[in-house]
Amino acid sequence: MRDRERHPLNVTDSADGKHQNIARAALVLEALAESGNNGLRLTDVVRITALSKTAAHRCLAGLTAHRLAIFEQNEGRFFLGDRLFAWTVMAGERYQLAERVMPYLRRLAEESEDTAYFLLRRGDEAVCYGRAVGSFPIKTLTLNIGDRRPLGVGSGPLAIMAFLSDAEIDRLIQTQAEARKRFGISDQSLRQMIAAARTSGYSTFGEQLIKGMGGVGVPVRNSEGRPVAALSIAAIASRMELKRRKQLAKTLLKVATLIQNGCQHLL
Repeated sequence: MRDRERHPLNVTDSADGKHQNIARAALVLEALAESGNNGLRLTDVVRITALSKTAAHRCLAGLTAHRLAIFEQNEGRFFLGDRLFAWTVMAGERYQLAERVMPYLRRLAEESEDTAYFLLRRGDEAVCYGRAVGSFPIKTLTLNIGDRRPLGVGSGPLAIMAFLSDAEIDRLIQTQAEARKRFGISDQSLRQMIAAARTSGYSTFGEQLIKGMGGVGVPVRNSEGRPVAALSIAAIASRMELKRRKQLAKTLLKVATLIQNGCQHLL
């Protein structure tokens, strides 16, 4: 079991404290999840999360009241609640998509020998739902499962954004300017990349994010033709010359069509 100093969540991350209650709940839920079938006593929760005894007790009481945690009286321990299980079942169809695309990603990684990614649009961001690593000795692991990027940042997120409506692109460029700033992507360069993607039918991202790395991506569309996801391949820059980029894009577009036809009800 991890102790608090190694824990990824930090209840003080928000300076104004507006997310403090949610952060505390997430912290306690993760601790309960890691405990598995062993559960945790109140003293365990305090030790692991570094919350005060009062704060931990209040949080556990709230989670228990809403069935997000349960308390086994005879054992004196808290466990994850049945409501989380119900939510998982309800959300299962959405996460089925990640499982369904994995064979396609493995095929892309095997054929290209590079890293293939599947990203799904969530609001104004793209979330990595799948990754398969090829056999080429130098790996380009720019995203982990669950990582998020603003639309337009990276070959996959760019492939989604580039094929949205002009009005939506204008909105994203304006509202996501601050989020893009830390990646060093200016409005002008983003518009240039969008124009290039629309002309070629696929997105290209050079070394803007990671020096020596590049990527190519294509959109995956829903039944209305809207880009809701993306497939991409990342490799070292020397493997991303124009001729190979075109070949990879052609393969990606074929696989995107297969996903659209086979997983349309999940998109």
